[in-house]
Amino acid sequence: MPRGDAQGVKKRLPSLFGGNLLGGKIGGLLPSITPIFPSLLQSDYHFIDIFFSLVFRRPNLCCNRLQFCHRQKQSIQMVVTDPAWKYGKVVPPPDGKKKAYKYVQCNFCAKVCKGGIGRLKSHLAWSHKGVRECHKVPDEVRVEMKTLEDNYKAEKHNSQRNFQEDVSSGAYFGTGAGGSGSGAGGSSVAGSRGVRGPMDRYVTDVQDDEQGPTPQEILTPAKANELRNQVCLDIGRFFFENGIPFNPATSPSYYSMMRSIGNYGRGFKPPSMHELRTWVLQAEVKTTTMIVDDIRETWKTTGVSLLSDGWSDMRNRSLINFLVNNQHGTVFYKTVDASNCIKNAEKLFELLDGVVEEIGADLVIQVVTDNASAYKTAGTLLMDKRKTLYWTPCAAHCIDLMLEKIGDEPEQKTCLLKAKKVSNFIYNHQWVLALARKFLGKYLLRPASTRFATAFLTIQSIGDLKEPLQQMFVSSEWSSSAWGKKEDGRAIKKIIMDERVFWPSVVNSIKTTKPLVEVLRLVDGEQVPAMAFIYGAMDECKEKIAKNFDNNLGSYKKIWEIIDSKWEKQLHRHLHAAAYYLNPQFRWSPDVSEHGEIKRGLFHVMDTLVKNNEEYMKIEDQLITYKDKKGLFSYRGSLASYKTRPPLKWWEQYGDDTPELKAFAVKVLGLTCSASACERNWSTYNQVHTKR
Repeated sequence: MPRGDAQGVKKRLPSLFGGNLLGGKIGGLLPSITPIFPSLLQSDYHFIDIFFSLVFRRPNLCCNRLQFCHRQKQSIQMVVTDPAWKYGKVVPPPDGKKKAYKYVQCNFCAKVCKGGIGRLKSHLAWSHKGVRECHKVPDEVRVEMKTLEDNYKAEKHNSQRNFQEDVSSGAYFGTGAGGSGSGAGGSSVAGSRGVRGPMDRYVTDVQDDEQGPTPQEILTPAKANELRNQVCLDIGRFFFENGIPFNPATSPSYYSMMRSIGNYGRGFKPPSMHELRTWVLQAEVKTTTMIVDDIRETWKTTGVSLLSDGWSDMRNRSLINFLVNNQHGTVFYKTVDASNCIKNAEKLFELLDGVVEEIGADLVIQVVTDNASAYKTAGTLLMDKRKTLYWTPCAAHCIDLMLEKIGDEPEQKTCLLKAKKVSNFIYNHQWVLALARKFLGKYLLRPASTRFATAFLTIQSIGDLKEPLQQMFVSSEWSSSAWGKKEDGRAIKKIIMDERVFWPSVVNSIKTTKPLVEVLRLVDGEQVPAMAFIYGAMDECKEKIAKNFDNNLGSYKKIWEIIDSKWEKQLHRHLHAAAYYLNPQFRWSPDVSEHGEIKRGLFHVMDTLVKNNEEYMKIEDQLITYKDKKGLFSYRGSLASYKTRPPLKWWEQYGDDTPELKAFAVKVLGLTCSASACERNWSTYNQVHTKR
């Protein structure tokens, strides 16, 4: 057994259970934290967490915050209780000096030392060439400080030695099959920087002796697989000890890191904690700033959507996140504490208007918020002031409200309550949950409090698992269990075995809501801008619902009325109609809608966004070329790809004969119609306001 199996685990048990998982979803967004650098760099260990969570689109990327902050707390306590504080005090920075440093004044000579308590000790002990000696310090104090420094150096040396022993004893790779350090990993040249990797140990090596070349061990596929397994065990231990979720292993940067280490070869010295939080972090900040600057350069040609969403943090403060989106990425702009104005429409208007002004009024095409009454009024005020932009309610929020309204219908409400009761019963009892996993083979979805749609997803999950659920509740394990005899358990079994009411209501609910949930997934995603599809998707959704009920108007009329009410009064905007017209997948379809609101929406958007009369008339003429499929639109590639290629890519490829219309179409079709990106990093954004 390798030494890593026993000794390493034994030495690391305390940290093995000390991890703290912290992750926030990002989805597909590429945010920037440039505006908040100054406030965060002063607490760099919090900044690291925010930085990596925001930049790299990692749904569950995390740092072991508990252990790291514990170390920070220990270091702070050590400084405060250091005996040297008896002979000095912290003073404000002298005029013109950097405020980032701590300044300590000596009680004996009044000299101010820059750098903290360590410099004061060197000043008193006369132990550092770069620090001026204190000639007024008593001999006993000087000896005391010299002893403190010597003890610290010895402790640091012992700590480093113990750490190296932990590293050596905790490694799988390089210990050999018997754990003695021989074998594949025990080559005499292992410590040479010239060795580029483990493969070099299995090729012919020329030795400086009379025997001439000495052949090395041949690397067979089995041996290579064994070596790889050892490396994987070391990597796995790093994940396990530090409480890191498995999802970061799907990150491209994870593979890039491994490749870089392998290319460097043996002898690579990993970056220390100090390096990671100083020059490594600063270099990544610089790289990220360059990425964000590249996205900002595209704003001039594509226009942007300003996304805004309010939420409450752990201190019950009302915060608003602002992000800027176009088809090239989503950039985090800033987050604001709006506790004093979240319900005040006029103050919200002033806040939104100020952010629009900062970004550039000529760049912002739409402002997307949720559909709360205060935001709705603020959006109307914003459009009254700025005639070149639109306020658009978040489509995901509006569709969720549709589902909530549908859920209030008596049959749907009863079905939802029973489905939640089943789900909660299974998840609230460990033995029942274990039995469910055995019979179901996968997890039953649970409803979440933040989105009403998840309740209907739970119903869909129950519908898909009908047979396994029924088998579970008629099994001998259930019948002989304590839960099978309790009133709660019998009530749940009665629901699951109810073929007369419950299961028909589940089927009815799925027929009613599944098409709408599909639209919600479309607008909630970020892979392709949804503006080009939302108008057509809502029409197709209604048709699917009607088809699910065999076009029996009495069965779906009420559902259609709910959808139409929310669509017409809350969600639908001219931008949706214009995007429908400019999307060839709909415009060139035999089933294209010719409703008058579509063309009215198109020309309303043209009047709003195109202020140059000459350009406006060119776009109007080019619309005829587009409609009649002339010019580049008539070529075989155009006609063959318009149904499958994303509309933005299609216009970039075939819109050159109509340059003004192409530029207009790219602006409209590249817009988002949801503010969901603001919600994906609530836990990360929370640190901007709570960590100092």
